[in-house]
Amino acid sequence: MTLSTRRLSRTMIAVTAAAAPVVSLAPAAHAAPSGTPQLPQQPLLPATPTTPVATPRVLPTPAPISTVTMTVNAAAGVNARSGPSTSYGIVGGYRNGAKLTGTLTSNNWLKVGNNKFVAAWNLTRSSGSNPGGGGGGGGSAERVTQWMEASVGNVRSGPGLGNPVVTTMRKGTKVTGTWTSNGWLNIGGGKYIAGSILTGTNPGGGGGSDPGGGGGGSQRVTQWMEASVGNVRSGPGLGHPVVTTMRKGTKVTGTWTSNGWLNIGGGKYIAGSILTGTNPGGGGGGGGEQPDPAPNEVTRWVSAASANVRSGPSTSYSVVGSMPRGTEVTGTLTSNGWLKMSGSQYMAGSVLTASNPGGGGGGGGGAEPAPAPAPSTTRQEILNTAAQYIGTPYKYGGNNPQEGFDCSGYTSYVFAEVGLSIPRTAATQQAAATPTNNPQPGDLVFFGYPAYHVGIYAGNGMMYDTGRPGVPTQYRAIFSGVSGYGVVNGVG
Repeated sequence: MTLSTRRLSRTMIAVTAAAAPVVSLAPAAHAAPSGTPQLPQQPLLPATPTTPVATPRVLPTPAPISTVTMTVNAAAGVNARSGPSTSYGIVGGYRNGAKLTGTLTSNNWLKVGNNKFVAAWNLTRSSGSNPGGGGGGGGSAERVTQWMEASVGNVRSGPGLGNPVVTTMRKGTKVTGTWTSNGWLNIGGGKYIAGSILTGTNPGGGGGSDPGGGGGGSQRVTQWMEASVGNVRSGPGLGHPVVTTMRKGTKVTGTWTSNGWLNIGGGKYIAGSILTGTNPGGGGGGGGEQPDPAPNEVTRWVSAASANVRSGPSTSYSVVGSMPRGTEVTGTLTSNGWLKMSGSQYMAGSVLTASNPGGGGGGGGGAEPAPAPAPSTTRQEILNTAAQYIGTPYKYGGNNPQEGFDCSGYTSYVFAEVGLSIPRTAATQQAAATPTNNPQPGDLVFFGYPAYHVGIYAGNGMMYDTGRPGVPTQYRAIFSGVSGYGVVNGVG
C-alpha cells in the first residue's frame, strides 16, 4: 500500500467514528475481556456524609451552695467535729432539738462554722422556731430566754470552744439573748454560752439571774458549803484572789450575783457550784479560815526557835508567817510529812514535835502565847465579829467594811461592834490596853513600841488583822516582831 493510500484510510476511519451514535452501556458491559485483570470498582460518594458528627459534651453547671437549717434528731445529742468525718476531733456538741444552720458537704455533713461539722444523718430538715428549746439557731435576731442546764457551765468570749472562759454559771441561771449561726447564745457584753448546756425550761438550781440583763437578784438566801474546803474570793469569778476558805457545812447568807456567785458581804464571794441549799453536815461554822477539829487532826508543838509557815507543803512555797518555839498547832498531816493547818498554811514536820517542848516567847519582847482555853462569851463574840470581815480590802485611814480598813481601824470597828470603845490608832490602843504575859483570844497583839501595827489575837499563834495595801483583812499566823499583848477594858 502506498503512502497516500494509508493516509486516506485513516481519514475515513476517523470520520466514521465521529458520526457513529453514542451508546451508554450498563456497568456489566464494561467488564474486561476474559483473561484481563479486573480493577476494583470505585464506589460512588453520596452527596452528604452518612456518619454523624459528634456534638460537643456540655458539662452541667454546678448548683450554687445553699444554706439549710436542720434540727438535731438524736436523744443523746450530736458531736461537732473539726472536719467532715468521724476521724476528726470533737470540738463541741449540740443537744437534741438544737437548730443548726449551715451548708451540706458532698459526704452528707453539715458545716455550721469554720472547722465545725455535724453528721447530717443525725439531723432533720427544719424550719421556723427551735422545736427543742435548747440549741442554737440560724443567727436569728429574735431574743429568747434559756436556763443553764449543766451543773456548772462556762461563759466564753466568743461563740466557740476555742474562745477563753470569762465566767461561769450554775444550774438554773436564767439568760436571754440571740442565737448565733453555730448554736451559741449571744447574751451580750461579749459573752456566749453553748446551746448544748442550755434548756428552754427552768431546771431549778437557784443559780441567779440573767447576766446579760444587769445583775443578780437582791433577795437574800441561805446556803451551806458543800465542798470539803471551799475558797472565798474577793470578787465573783475565779480570776479574783482567795481571801479565805470555808470547810464543808459552813452556813452563809447573801445575794446571788448575775453569774451565779453568792455575795456574802465584806467583799467576799463564793461560787454557787460549791454551795447547796440544804445543810450537808460538817460543822464548818462561820466564815473563818481555820477548820474545826476533825477526827483525823493531830496536835503538834513547834520545836524550833522559830518555824516558818508556808502557803504550801514544801519549802518551794512562800513564807506567810512564823511561829515561836512551844506554839501549839493542830491540823492534818500531808503525804510528805507537812502539817496542813488551814487551806493555805503549812508547817514542816521537821520543826514540830508531838509533845510540848516548852520555852520560847511570842516573838520580840512579848510572852509566849499559851494554849488557849475556851474563850468567854465576850471574847468569842470578838472573834466571831473579826472573822466576818475577812477579805475586806486594806485602805489607809479606813474605818468600816464599806470603804476598807487599816489595822487600827479594823480593831476599833470590831470592838465597837461588840459594844466596847477603844482609841483609833495602834499606838493609842497599846497605851490604853492592860499589858498581859498570858494573852487570851480576844486580846490585842502589838508590833513595835510605840506600836506601828495591831491585830486581834485568836489563840494558838494566830491572829486577825489587816496589813498593807493589796493585803486584805485576814486570819493568819502571828509573824515576828511582837512587842506585847494587851487586854481591852471590859473584855474580862
